[in-house]
Amino acid sequence: MSSTNLPAALPTDRSALDRAFAFVAEASFFAMVEPVPNAVPAVRGAIVSACVTFEGSFSGSLTCRMPRVLAHELTEVFIGEEVPADGEAVNDLAGEFVNMVCGRWLADVAPESLFQLDPPLVSAAPAPSRAPAGFLNGQPIWMELKVEG
Repeated sequence: MSSTNLPAALPTDRSALDRAFAFVAEASFFAMVEPVPNAVPAVRGAIVSACVTFEGSFSGSLTCRMPRVLAHELTEVFIGEEVPADGEAVNDLAGEFVNMVCGRWLADVAPESLFQLDPPLVSAAPAPSRAPAGFLNGQPIWMELKVEG
């Protein structure tokens, strides 16, 4: 991850991603962001994974994984109506969520740079074995950021 073109705070500043996540969740989805509890409960049900890649003064990807139940809940809040839990709108929303977090993060860490974000790729995934990045409305959410110079 080291490169002379990268902003100095980028490789080590996880707090910028945490701020972007909290801002998007709270401002756009009226969701409550919570710290990870000491004992993380097992996730039941399907997990949806959404990944957006970006290119600009540096490139990389942001992947967000969340229970499909949470993605469904966020979808209904975001669009203001009921949608089928297994519908395409839930996948679209998971992709839009990661897109919004990535865009907010990039604006924070590289405000003078322009980036191209590719359309998010959304798929079913297993629950990650590592601790979640946080809890959103009482449900775990994982974020994995990869950055290249």
